[in-house]
Amino acid sequence: ASICGSQRNINPDHLWSEADTNDAPESAYSESKVAGEAKVWELAEKYKDKYSVCTVHFGPLFGALLPGQTWTSGHVLQVLQKMAKGKVVCQMWGVTDAADLAAVHVLGLERPEAAGQRYMVASADQVSSLEIAEWAAAAGATGVDLAAW
Repeated sequence: ASICGSQRNINPDHLWSEADTNDAPESAYSESKVAGEAKVWELAEKYKDKYSVCTVHFGPLFGALLPGQTWTSGHVLQVLQKMAKGKVVCQMWGVTDAADLAAVHVLGLERPEAAGQRYMVASADQVSSLEIAEWAAAAGATGVDLAAW
């Protein structure tokens, strides 16, 4: 939300990287992520003698949940709910494995060279909403109409 902006409107072949920032947030969620990261970097500069900071940006998160935890990736959940009602929603994402994300967070704490860096943790290959619908159907989700695709 704080990386993806209008870059693909300018260049459809644009590959997202840590250098990108969201210059065109389309939701309050994206706006909050952009503002939150800006504040982190402002505070990092103000307190650089005391603290070091790195930020980690990730795509829709998949993986094992902690006991009692529920699914929280709101946008993907909304898409899945629409697909479960038989609607076709064509989108693509770079997705993130929860274990990979956890490992990057640990490295960010342990490695001094991480200070001042932004890290993007997402699959190099995009995953389509069709693929996610297929995964859901294979896992026994009801209401996913693969024939509609």
